[in-house]
Amino acid sequence: MIADPMLDAFWERGLVLLGDRVRQEYGLRTPVFIDLRHSLYDDLDLLDAVGRALHSKIFRLAAGNGRPQQIVGIPDTATPLALAAALASRRTAQPLAYGQLRKQPAAYPGGQSGTSAYMGTVDAQREVTLVDDVIASGRTKFWSSAFLRDAGLEVTRILVVVDREQGGDRGLREQGYPVHSLYRITDVIRYYHDRGTVDAATAEAALAHVNRPPNVG
Repeated sequence: MIADPMLDAFWERGLVLLGDRVRQEYGLRTPVFIDLRHSLYDDLDLLDAVGRALHSKIFRLAAGNGRPQQIVGIPDTATPLALAAALASRRTAQPLAYGQLRKQPAAYPGGQSGTSAYMGTVDAQREVTLVDDVIASGRTKFWSSAFLRDAGLEVTRILVVVDREQGGDRGLREQGYPVHSLYRITDVIRYYHDRGTVDAATAEAALAHVNRPPNVG
């Protein structure tokens, strides 16, 4: 098993927890817990690594089509992820434009920008990648895409760090939004087992939880 430094760092920082570590850290009974937020933002080197991975993935997905690329993060969780990717792109020959989305439209009395949830340039030539830390139900992706559409931007694709494989991608794809991820949670669990980070029982319980039918429990 080839080492993945980013997954190793996720485990060391407690961003991905399995089995007893979930109960120890948060008192929850779920065998799988993902939190790519406060512990990630304490580690700027790791945040930069995630930004570089997102940037690289976007340009692989764009497949050299020549279109300028833009990244927008779902607030508030993915705003730092999107900014990290845009800043990382400045060290490359493949720049990413950056835009920021509010949770709610601005409350100014009017004008072109007074009632928009989006802060940034609107350029129809750009492909817009909407990013988030994880995908579960997909609801936040729907409303974020709607806010961007109201501002004049069409989302080209959705990219998450970890797909929790709970079916949220299906509805988005049906609405015309391709969904991509850096990792799938089943692959993450298997990686930690194969690397000896967790034992077989912990990995099997986590995989069973991920793979159970949606109507169970």
